[in-house]
Amino acid sequence: MPILADLSTISGIPLHPLIVHIPVVLVPLAFIGAIAALVVPRWRSWCLPLTAVFATVSLIGVQLAIQSGEGLEEILDEESAAIERHSQLAEQARPMVLLFVVFAIAAAVIWWMVSRDTGEEAAGRTATLRKLIVPICALSVLTGALATVWIYRTGHTGAESVWKDAGSEGGDSGEKGEPTKSGADEQPSTEAGDGDSDGD
Repeated sequence: MPILADLSTISGIPLHPLIVHIPVVLVPLAFIGAIAALVVPRWRSWCLPLTAVFATVSLIGVQLAIQSGEGLEEILDEESAAIERHSQLAEQARPMVLLFVVFAIAAAVIWWMVSRDTGEEAAGRTATLRKLIVPICALSVLTGALATVWIYRTGHTGAESVWKDAGSEGGDSGEKGEPTKSGADEQPSTEAGDGDSDGD
């Protein structure tokens, strides 16, 4: 079931180029937050919740980008190897971002539980949770790195498909103009040749 019924255009403008900026910006930011939370423990109180929020919003952005891309492809009614590769990478990026979200949220929840547990009764559970913080943060960094790489690759192939198509269209128009110019250059020489033959 699509999140929104129509994600193709808004006021005639394609939404896809706008929506893709959500994961393109937020996934790397969440990845940086995950690294900061792992390396600097005293920052975890604000880094982990922020990382979880950024990662979650970026996952929503990935889904919206995929849907809007499919809508844009239907509008353009054209397929190419570059566009197909772009779509495949987007599908691969989605589960990677999802894993990143899972570990980012898990790290934030564990830290929240540790910070609120007080008293002797919770001491044992708190000690266990504290041992989990570093491994979960490390997994968050690992999945964040994979998600960032795949988001970059997806965006790169998307940009390539646009610019290569634009370049090929420019090349075609240039080739069409060349015969006319060469024909015009050849015409005077032919007429000059005819004049010489007449003079002989």
